[in-house]
Amino acid sequence: MYTASLAPAAPGEANKASDRPWAVTLLTADDELAGISATELIHFPDNAPVLFVGPNGIPPETMEELRRLHPVGIARHDGVQVFAVGAAANPAVMQQLTTLGLKAEAITAADDFALADRIDEIYGHIENPDTGVPTMMTSAAGGGAGVMDVFVGSTESPGLMLPITHWISHMPGAAVWIDPNADHLPGPTVDALKRRMGKAIIYVMGGRQQVPEALVRQLNRYGTVARITNDDAVAFNAPPADNPIAESVAFARMWDPMGMVGWNVNGAGHGFTLVNESDWQGAVGSAILSHLGFHAPLLLLNDPNRLPAPVSDYFAVVRPTFLVSPGDGPYNMVYVVGDYARISWPVQVGVNASQEMANRHDSANGSVYIAPR
Repeated sequence: MYTASLAPAAPGEANKASDRPWAVTLLTADDELAGISATELIHFPDNAPVLFVGPNGIPPETMEELRRLHPVGIARHDGVQVFAVGAAANPAVMQQLTTLGLKAEAITAADDFALADRIDEIYGHIENPDTGVPTMMTSAAGGGAGVMDVFVGSTESPGLMLPITHWISHMPGAAVWIDPNADHLPGPTVDALKRRMGKAIIYVMGGRQQVPEALVRQLNRYGTVARITNDDAVAFNAPPADNPIAESVAFARMWDPMGMVGWNVNGAGHGFTLVNESDWQGAVGSAILSHLGFHAPLLLLNDPNRLPAPVSDYFAVVRPTFLVSPGDGPYNMVYVVGDYARISWPVQVGVNASQEMANRHDSANGSVYIAPR
């Protein structure tokens, strides 16, 4: 994503997100909840893509990339160049960052609930220091009321939160957690909601089997609440089971104007990122593609050798077609993340074929396009 072609001290480099990141977010590869929560830090004004470290230091590949990127520092946050989140803030990593000459901030907490709250608190202070709450303005000029989005997931079903990682790297929003076995909301989650002064727009990821109704009723005390599921009251007599794959398609297709949430991708001319749901690291690491890249909704599969029906059907809906000339577009792009053990070569070929420009015949006259001889 970053060419890092100019020296860090080059004129204007600190304000050009297209060449170097302003910061980097470090995670360990064994901490899914922290990883999902931390994608909030990717968005502007942090501009901090994710890299992975180990519990005992920075691996050579990450060290090489840190040297290449050399983030210029977040001027709005005392020049911090690295966020070390959760277990990534271990002494070995912090010492190596010092040796590299990088200014690092450790973000740690007692548990996953508190860590998510702390991440949101730090990001909110940077993005909107007036209130300390991440806010998305309802007009490009900065006028009008701001919206304060929060995504709530179950600690026992983190896969249902994966689709929002690419969204909150693209637009301000918090990822917080509930314990589905508890009869009350976690204190840190309540703290994050209270910061929004009763104006939180809360999206619950998953159905009642993941986030019980009793907890949703408690969420209602702090703002407006809606579930994001694959349910359709017209199509289904009984709600279908929720799973990460169906959730990823539902989130890619939805749009809620109240919270300005959802990709609203229901036709051609877009990007997509395809990841195996077991590869949360790939999902979180590739969230940068929705921050600066093709703004690509995350879609999931669970069998490396087969594209699941919800995704396959969705790709058929958004496939680009032409009536006059294939040169007119629009075109789609799919980022496939992971090796062949996670997404096989035949599946990749099939996805590519499904998103190629197709000839859309007029029902009465057929195609008017005449291919050159």
